[in-house]
Amino acid sequence: MVRKKNFVVRLTDDEKQRPEYYAEIMQVSMSEIIQDYCKSLPKRPQAKLKDSRSAELIAQSS
Repeated sequence: MVRKKNFVVRLTDDEKQRPEYYAEIMQVSMSEIIQDYCKSLPKRPQAKLKDSRSAELIAQSS
């Protein structure tokens, strides 16, 4: 699968070190660690939504 999307996120030093360390141990890139984590998430949220705006955004993405 060709990946065309970029995702920028701000992290603390500790938050950044965790996937860096895990990627080093597993001998894979940090991108692969994040991609695998994203794949492990459910496609649709199962919990109650915090507000009606969240529900609206999810409905639009269907």
